[in-house]
Parts: sequence; C-alpha cells; structure tokens
Amino acid sequence: MNFISNKIVDVNYLLESRERDNVVVIDARGNMLEEGALMYDRAIVVDWTDLSLLGEFGGEDLGKLLSKENYEYIFEVLNITSDTEVIAYGFTMPDAGFGDEGRIVYTFDFAGHSNVKFVDGGFNEIEKLGFNKSYIKEESRINLLSLNREEAQNNSKAIYTDELLELYNKDDVQVLDTRLAVEYNGRVIYGESKAGHVPNSISLPFNSLVDKNGFVKSKDEIEQQLNELKISKDKLIITYCTTGVRASYVAVLLTELGYKVRNYEPSFARYANVGEVVI
Repeated sequence: MNFISNKIVDVNYLLESRERDNVVVIDARGNMLEEGALMYDRAIVVDWTDLSLLGEFGGEDLGKLLSKENYEYIFEVLNITSDTEVIAYGFTMPDAGFGDEGRIVYTFDFAGHSNVKFVDGGFNEIEKLGFNKSYIKEESRINLLSLNREEAQNNSKAIYTDELLELYNKDDVQVLDTRLAVEYNGRVIYGESKAGHVPNSISLPFNSLVDKNGFVKSKDEIEQQLNELKISKDKLIITYCTTGVRASYVAVLLTELGYKVRNYEPSFARYANVGEVVI
C-alpha cells in the first residue's frame, strides 16, 4: 500500500504489534458504538468528546482541545507513557464514520505524543483478524468523569471564530469545507442554525480522500485532487466541518502532505450562529 505518511499503517501492522507491551489500541468510534457491537479485543473505546472541551452545540467551546495537563491525566488513565505507541481505528469510510481516528492523531500530536497512527481501512479490516469482542460500555469505554477540563493554551493547530472572521477573505488563505457535498450545498443534517457554507470556502468532503474500499488514496491521487481544486501549499489552509472532527482528519492528511493547516475547532455549528453563510 502506498501510504502518504508514517501516521497510517495497515491492519497487518496491528496484528504484528499484538504481543508488544508498549502498544495502546484506541477504538475511536466512541458514542457511535452500540452496546454489543464488535470491537478489537485489546482496544479501549475513546470518543472525541472525551478528549475535548465540552459546551453547548453551536457555542465557541465545543470541540476545542484540552490543556497539556489534562492530556497528561488522560494518558495516565490510558496507560500511555513516552515509550507507548498508540494505534487508533474508526469506522470504515466512505460509507460510515467521521474520520474519528484522525481526530485522535490530531489531538495526541498537540498533546506532545507523536507516536500515534491509525489503521487504514478501518474496522472492516480489523474485524477480519478475528480478534473481536462485544462492546460493553462499562468495561471498554474510558472513564473521565473526574477530569476537570481546561482549554488548551497556545494551540497553533487551531483557529477560532474571531480570527477566522478576519482571515477567510484573505488572498493568502483558503478555507476548506470538509463536510459532505450536500451539507456544503445547503442541507442541514446535524442541527446547525443555518444551511450553507463559509463564503469562498472550497468543498473537500473528508471521505473523498479514501477510495471506495475505505483505504486512504495515494499521495499522487490526493495531490491531484487538491491541485484540481487549486488548493495551494503556499497559502494557509483552514479546515472546518460541523464540530471539528471531520476537519481534524483532513488537517492530519494535508499536514502530512506538506500543507500549512489550521483546524477551525468550533466549526460550522458555531460559525452558523455568528457569520455570513452562502448556499
């Protein structure tokens, strides 16, 4: 397989890592998992909301990353040390999932743990290994009820609403809408207060970066796709979706390809409440 970076591994890598003590496997499907659904037997389930600042839908806080101190606590709960390799997986796109495995990579990179990867092909590939168990929330989901959440400081990976409103019309900035094309074109799916998209934004659906079998496209294929959309490495790229998860996935892949990317973490759920939209 022609991976675009060392942040992506195939399912055989997970199999070969099965007996290593310094590996933590994260099932990033989180709240989308139904009780009794199959999961990898050595994984722990982590939802993106477990690792993010929480707040009301459409507010400025929902989706922001947490403080480095918060992540130190989370890593301790997950038994992650500086020597640990983290391998995440999500649903198999393009038909399911939101790129939650990319959100894990995005978050852990910010927290200073760069030895994190995700499995190409998602859970459909992992299920074939045969090491499955049924998901029982009380046994398999991380418990962070005691975490006192604090907002990240000096988060250069992100952009927030006030700065976005100043930048989105600049010539040296390109804004990418990573939601589905139907959302970009005016369908409200997840309850945003307005339909449409940020003016001048370019539609790049997050799941368009994988092929029909759910594997990340090759570097050449993705770069051709980006070139056709006139997305430039010479400009600042800002990604957004609804609450920053799908946009994180795209941000990770484009960063690995050498683009300068910042993720609008509060994303369109927030922007729709305060900014101009077009359809």
